[in-house]
Amino acid sequence: MQEQHSPVEAALAELNDGLAVARTQAADHVTLPKQTAVWVRDLLEDMAEGRLVRPPEPEEEMTTQQVADLLGVSRPFVVKLIDEGKLPGHKVGTHRRVYMRDAHAFKQKRG
Repeated sequence: MQEQHSPVEAALAELNDGLAVARTQAADHVTLPKQTAVWVRDLLEDMAEGRLVRPPEPEEEMTTQQVADLLGVSRPFVVKLIDEGKLPGHKVGTHRRVYMRDAHAFKQKRG
């Protein structure tokens, strides 16, 4: 007898089998960057296990490493962008931080 899976479990199995591709229909394919596919998988796991899922707030702060990961660049390059005024940032103690909204706006502007 074949085990029945919930839609969330089926989606998780699909993402785990091929993190780079998510299928919407048999004839349609959507290619996702691996980091995005992992994020979707983690989101579905949280939902399946009943954990509260909320979108990030625009006022949330990101570290320079988080911004670097988002932009696909090095952390020192992000520090340089902040220091040159090309990316809005501020200091918390001795650490630079960037508001999430500013990091995503910068990413969109870069194309």
